[in-house]
Amino acid sequence: MKSLLLSVVVLTIGSLAFGQADFAVTIKGDTLKGRVRILTYDQLDRVQVVTEDNKKTYSALEIRTLRIAGITYHTIRYDKGFRYMKLIKDGFLSLYGFRMPNQSTYDGQYLVKKDGSGLEMPNLTFKKSLSTFLSDCPEVNERIKSGDLGRKDIDKIVDRYNSCLQFKTERRAEEPKIAPVTEVESEQMIAVNAIIAKAEAATNLENKSDIIDLLKDLRSKIARNEILPNYILKDVKNQLGQNPDFAAELEKFLSLVKK
Repeated sequence: MKSLLLSVVVLTIGSLAFGQADFAVTIKGDTLKGRVRILTYDQLDRVQVVTEDNKKTYSALEIRTLRIAGITYHTIRYDKGFRYMKLIKDGFLSLYGFRMPNQSTYDGQYLVKKDGSGLEMPNLTFKKSLSTFLSDCPEVNERIKSGDLGRKDIDKIVDRYNSCLQFKTERRAEEPKIAPVTEVESEQMIAVNAIIAKAEAATNLENKSDIIDLLKDLRSKIARNEILPNYILKDVKNQLGQNPDFAAELEKFLSLVKK
């Protein structure tokens, strides 16, 4: 009886382990669930995927996305090869971490735009290289060149650039000419994007779809430099005001729209 019980427990634990397993997404879009381990061979990274009934090694050209211990990795072209890099921030401009030579940690920093162009975080030429790479956003470009935004501000640089590109995307549909993004507008866009991202990731948010629609409506109005209707702001506050998970982000956004 004890032996049977032990076998059941072992099988249950095994099933749970695979049920909660990491996964890999192939270039064709197929998802492989199991234990995932990144391997490195010269200029082409590889990944080993162990499923319940199979163990196989793939190249970074065959597997485009990995999820390991809650962290996402993407195949990124780098130094004439293809490497798995750890996603730190996602957007029009994404920030990745990568393993530098003879290191096992992802301490290197690499920036990738949606068009596929990339830049390893520069050291001595930081101002010149990064301001040129982000020249399509004048506000960020100028603040890097002036020294207002430096290497330690990389998270803020990525957020501001993505906010700037979000404005351009929202406005392009309705305005033939894109007006410069003001400091206040940029802050508002960053704040509302933070709430939207948290709402989209929430698993137990009541009226989730309606709330996200309201927030995206606000974002569109900010992008078009329109007056934000009080009834929408009030509705967002009523929907999220009693939720402690959104308290800090909501308070910051509401304080910005009052400016």
